Amino acid sequence: MLKAGHVYKRFSLSSGEEVTLRVLRWEDLDDLLLFINSLVKEKLRDSSSGLYSGFDKKVTREEEAEWLAQTLVEIEGGEVINTIAEIGGKIIANGEVTRGRYKDTRRHGHMGLTMISEYRGQGIGRRIIETLVRESRSAGLRTLEVEFLAQNETARRSYEKAGFEQAGIIPHKIFRSRKYFDGLIMSKEL
Repeated sequence: MLKAGHVYKRFSLSSGEEVTLRVLRWEDLDDLLLFINSLVKEKLRDSSSGLYSGFDKKVTREEEAEWLAQTLVEIEGGEVINTIAEIGGKIIANGEVTRGRYKDTRRHGHMGLTMISEYRGQGIGRRIIETLVRESRSAGLRTLEVEFLAQNETARRSYEKAGFEQAGIIPHKIFRSRKYFDGLIMSKEL
């Protein structure tokens, strides 16, 4: 179980920008608020956005503080494995695995990953996924699942490279801009 702020790794993009992968900390509150609200803005602006469910309305600082406080408690308690990607002090991605809540699902985790659009497709997501898989294995998890829009080929490729396989499709799960989109579930044994 890692502490808030723990640095997993640093690496450089082809642009020369340095990326830090680390665990959330309380001091991230204002950067997280900018991050989440930029995703809300993207989804509202672009009906074909690859963003999954949620991100429907701007988040207040109080709402984000409540979410962050709860998430930090869950990280400290081993219920959540988290990593953010940061460039130049700006949060550009957030990934986490949430451990199953019930006795018989405690060895299973549900993964989620979001990233601002300008940094997608540069290998950051793949490195976050690799970090979350490694940390999940260390935490005793045996299986992981992730769900995202079936049309999100970038996400599909990233998860396939990390060894995830398609587990199912949920037809017409998301209704957005008067259109239905399928949900894709992928899983991995650790």
